[in-house]
Amino acid sequence: MTAAAKRAASASPSETRLHDTLTLVLELLLIAAAVGFVAKRLRVHYNIALVLAGAGVGASHLVQPMRLDTEIVLQIFVPILLFQAAITSDLRRLRENLAPVLTLAVAAILLAMFVGAGVLYNGLGLGWPIALLLATVLASTDTIAVIATVRGVRAPQRLATILENASAFDDATTLVAFATVLAYVATGSFDPARGALDLAWAVGAALAVGATLAFLASIVLRQTEDHLMEILLTVVVTFGSALLAGQLQASSVVAVLASGLTLGSVGWGHVTPTGRIAIRSFWETAAFGVNSMVFLLIGLQVDVGALLGAAPAVAWGLAAVVAGRVTAVYLLFGILRLAGQPTPLAWQHLFVWANLKGSLSMALALSLPAGLAERELLTTIVFGCALVTLTVQGLTLGHVARALGIGRAGEAELRLQHEQGRLLSARAGQAELDRLQRLGLLPSGLFQRMRAGYQGSIARSEKELRDLLFLHSAEEARHIEAVQRRLMVVEKSALKDAGNSGILSEQVVAELSADVDKRLAELSQTEGS
Repeated sequence: MTAAAKRAASASPSETRLHDTLTLVLELLLIAAAVGFVAKRLRVHYNIALVLAGAGVGASHLVQPMRLDTEIVLQIFVPILLFQAAITSDLRRLRENLAPVLTLAVAAILLAMFVGAGVLYNGLGLGWPIALLLATVLASTDTIAVIATVRGVRAPQRLATILENASAFDDATTLVAFATVLAYVATGSFDPARGALDLAWAVGAALAVGATLAFLASIVLRQTEDHLMEILLTVVVTFGSALLAGQLQASSVVAVLASGLTLGSVGWGHVTPTGRIAIRSFWETAAFGVNSMVFLLIGLQVDVGALLGAAPAVAWGLAAVVAGRVTAVYLLFGILRLAGQPTPLAWQHLFVWANLKGSLSMALALSLPAGLAERELLTTIVFGCALVTLTVQGLTLGHVARALGIGRAGEAELRLQHEQGRLLSARAGQAELDRLQRLGLLPSGLFQRMRAGYQGSIARSEKELRDLLFLHSAEEARHIEAVQRRLMVVEKSALKDAGNSGILSEQVVAELSADVDKRLAELSQTEGS
């Protein structure tokens, strides 16, 4: 017997499980890397290629079966992706689009649940409680799938803000609704008031937890300039907010989102330039790894034979998904338009098509009680809907967006963005150079030479921008609209600060804020048209 064989024979069960787990993770990472190379050559979206590869690997039994664990998805994978998205989000832009975000995240989910349940009740002959349970699992858009797919489309910033934040917040709605409906299935009684209170607590307490931890972290950030410590602090905030929210029976998803948004706004100014680059690089790498693992695992869960055998039931599940989403989006956004907050119709079409299912729906299906008679059927339907939406809708999302006139960038716009990027980076570098010189860390001669180089780059970019805006009036108009929107948001923030400090009365703040809101709505309507 060889030395390696003797060590394997003497290994404890826990050591063997650890070795098997590490081996499986390494195999998955190797498969993900290989899929990445092939997908790039074939120009297929990486995430969709991973799902298809996972389904193929699972069907061929090349790796040992691996279950998609609910807790791992919600406590590890989702927080990483959410924090990475939130820390790069604009909190002011989120506040500006709060109405459409909450419409998609709360009202649309609840309405889609009941519409979808009606389709399943009549189409599959399921009892009403079971139909409502399945519709609840299928109502939520998957956060990981939506964020990963939408970022592959050059969508306008406002559209991306609505979709990404709504897909994150609707997880809280779905999780609370799922718990409420599951209790209804078990007990036969349904308490809407209790469900509403649970939802309010899950969101409210999570917002408080995430914002508080991030605010405390921003205070600590002022005391250090070590970028490694800054990265470590963001990790503590991310998983600390998720764990604390879970202990309080609140939404860990919303807590992580709140912590990222708060840290990315309140605390970001206290992070060193090196720390900002390091933090974003760290979380981008972590999010890429999570995406790779999750989409590959989704494919591995798929039993192609079972899906083909249950094709009619999966078709009814897809019909419920489409009917619920279509009804919710067009009805609710029609009401928002009547209320003076219009959203472009092309965007509403994309809201419907971006209704992707993935890890959250599959994790909830796997968490159904083993004693539930319809568990196998419900799980198969959910897996089938996830596979179809990720491959069909996810694969065609970019084409649909371009057909709707979304995400298309002309040559002039690309040149404008390039020059804006050069100007932004040069000014940031010059500002850091000035800071180092004030601290006495640079010799005068070196400082003057380097500053002259930056000044030349700034002058060239400014001239190029002036020429581009002069030659392309449409780009100039879009540039002016973006600046106007930013300035109006700043105006409203200043009014609120003046009201909070007692400089202006509440009545004056309310009147002036309403005027700013009116101008913002007019600008949004102009942009949509």
